[in-house]
Amino acid sequence: MGMRFAGLSDIGRLRATNQDRWGADPDQSLFMVADGVACSTDGALAAALVVELLPTYVTRHVKPDAIPGEADDAAEPLGRAIVEFCDDFRAFANTDIRAAGANTTVVAVVIAGSRGLVAHLGDSRAYLFRDERLQQLTRDHSVIQDLIDAGEVSVEDAERHPARATLTRHVAMFPRALPDAATFDLLPGDRLLLSSDGLHGVVDEATLEQILNSQPDPADACEAMIEAALAAGGPDNITAVVIDPLD
Repeated sequence: MGMRFAGLSDIGRLRATNQDRWGADPDQSLFMVADGVACSTDGALAAALVVELLPTYVTRHVKPDAIPGEADDAAEPLGRAIVEFCDDFRAFANTDIRAAGANTTVVAVVIAGSRGLVAHLGDSRAYLFRDERLQQLTRDHSVIQDLIDAGEVSVEDAERHPARATLTRHVAMFPRALPDAATFDLLPGDRLLLSSDGLHGVVDEATLEQILNSQPDPADACEAMIEAALAAGGPDNITAVVIDPLD
């Protein structure tokens, strides 16, 4: 498989700085989004380090030609790469005042032929777009998601809940990061979307589906998604990465 991809990030309408970062390593078919935590000391630094350095860790752990076809544990090497990065990030933060207290989410995807690997920490998401429908590949690591899963908060009320932005897992979590990792199949015509919560938190899935269905060029799709989030108020930094695996 070859592929086309594009990514775009925007500060939004209310934030003073953009702490989102996205990255790609085409040689490894690796794509990443990191959303720096606004209440941390330097979320932008933490997010930038993820997209700059994680590819090195993925190289150490993920061997695409050795990925088995079905087992979910095939994604464990990507999870281990994120854990090792997080271990080193916390060690760095203990010795460098610039990173002390800095934090970020991360979602990463590796494409290996007709299989994909995904791993994440926090509420940045990965989606699979197939047959004009979005399927969320990740589950948010957040207090509000736990409350929704427990039936204590409705999806409709979640966006107004005071705990909506509180993460339960993240890059700086102690004593060790606990990313979720999984595998998924890829079929001809599939698209992938990686996003920060500044996108999926304000633009509904029906609109994202419409954009992915109507904008065949990844760059145009990313631009349309940013515009949709800005039109919805743009309360947070906004990032979208669209990947088109091709036969």
